[in-house]
Amino acid sequence: MSGESAELVRVTASPVPRVVIRWVDEPELSVVIVAFGTGLALDRCLGSLGASITVDEIAAEVIVVDNAHPQRGHAAGNRSAIASRGVRLIQPSTNLGFGGGNNAGVAVARASTLALINPDVIVAPGQLRALLSAAQSRPDLISAPALIFPDGALQEMGMRIINNGDTRPILESGSHPPDYASAACWFLSAELFSRLEGFDPAYHPAYYEDVDFALRAAQVGGGTQVIDSVLVVHEHHGSTTSPPDVAKQQQVFVDRWQELVASRPGQ
Repeated sequence: MSGESAELVRVTASPVPRVVIRWVDEPELSVVIVAFGTGLALDRCLGSLGASITVDEIAAEVIVVDNAHPQRGHAAGNRSAIASRGVRLIQPSTNLGFGGGNNAGVAVARASTLALINPDVIVAPGQLRALLSAAQSRPDLISAPALIFPDGALQEMGMRIINNGDTRPILESGSHPPDYASAACWFLSAELFSRLEGFDPAYHPAYYEDVDFALRAAQVGGGTQVIDSVLVVHEHHGSTTSPPDVAKQQQVFVDRWQELVASRPGQ
């Protein structure tokens, strides 16, 4: 599992912070957020996390990995540094991608339970505690909420794979067992992440690394559970600056999981 060294981590210390993450020596939860040229979505995400950590009384740390953007550089992380206190900030000199960025954040995480959260996710009080409890009760599984759009419309209750390697959202509880859940909001044990050696760099810069990871977790006796009573807002693609082209990553995935993909339905 690749990652940036701990020497590259700094703790934000704004004299007039809008977001404060209280430092704890022994966190029970490490939240990792990977940004890449991210706009104001990251500010909203951090604000919601700060409030939820306080209300839910969770001993948590927040780690932001601010990947270098070709036009925007480290603007997202720099803005967070100006507006926050107590956030652990990593600013790699290159774009590690989604998987590599998460690997870097997890490499310096101190808690036994991880939350991998996209910068375009907004959590509400009570949701962190519910998902943390679910993950702690089933450390062999990836725990994820149902995701909703900002207008309240359902986005997914987990995802399923079809026979060309494409994926479809599950929109009705119990209609399909989830093959995985989008890694916009994952809670899982650090031990499971380490055992699977994190996200595979073959999917750089992003997409399908979460599908691959979830299937590898299932291979070792784990899998994915969706806590569909927890509805978390995901702005969806608010963490990227342009529509993604995932053809290369999808082909890597299909080549690797041919037998499983072939066994799935056409739609």
